[in-house]
Amino acid sequence: MSNICKLCPAECGADRTSQRGACGADNTVRIAKYGLHPFEEPCISFKNGSGTVFFGGCALRCAFCQNFEISRAAVGTPYTPEKLAELFARLEDMGADNINLVTASHYVPQLLKAFSVYRPKIPVVYNTHSYEKLEALQALDPYIDVYLPDLKYFSPKISQRYTGKSDYFAYASRAVGFMARRECVFDGGKMVQGCIVRHLVLPLCTDDSLQIVRWFAALHSPAYFSLMGQYTPCGDIAKFPELQRRITPREYRKVRDFLLECGIERAFVQDAASADGKFIPDFSPDSQTLF
Repeated sequence: MSNICKLCPAECGADRTSQRGACGADNTVRIAKYGLHPFEEPCISFKNGSGTVFFGGCALRCAFCQNFEISRAAVGTPYTPEKLAELFARLEDMGADNINLVTASHYVPQLLKAFSVYRPKIPVVYNTHSYEKLEALQALDPYIDVYLPDLKYFSPKISQRYTGKSDYFAYASRAVGFMARRECVFDGGKMVQGCIVRHLVLPLCTDDSLQIVRWFAALHSPAYFSLMGQYTPCGDIAKFPELQRRITPREYRKVRDFLLECGIERAFVQDAASADGKFIPDFSPDSQTLF
């Protein structure tokens, strides 16, 4: 069996048994942080917090990533699939309302092994940038209860500028279309099955955001749409002067109003207070907590 990695659309061809792929990861799962996350959508964080696992590495690598250190695989503790399964059980014992896998798409084979060892008794949330192949999502689908995909860019020019990948929407639209088919089920206000499609409004990119909203509205899916206004300048943005400020209230209102005009009623919106660095997890090696 070939060790050449073509798991994600980047298809870097790395032999991850001996080198790192375009995602920055080798065959060993690396976890930067885990804990109870109180700042997801209310139906995800719910009462006790989402049992969030932040995985090291990322195949998309947005320049402005708020999890920059971990997306570049700069931090992280090695985990075997068996140890990862133990972590799922530990988060359950901590009272987590779900298991939230953040940017784990480059570890699909290891996740499948972990689920074969232990199937969580609480909902499993798959939190992804959506630069995914359908085959990987289909393999994971039996183990995922709630999908939490980002739909970041519509324009190939914008995705090329901020990620170096002009084919983002071509892959992400298929991936999100697959995930957004999941019917939504709630238990006392907690989402136990379903999909929430997220979109972060970026400075000077409102027209791109309108295209995203228009595309989602045309899906007529049962999924919810979460319009995020929390952009905070961070990451490696020295070459992007337009990203060195937060979005304006006017920019956010423009997209929010269009969302409502499109008749999307299953929606989450944010206020200006969400754009604050205090909501970004602390990924320093000496920190044991998320915030």
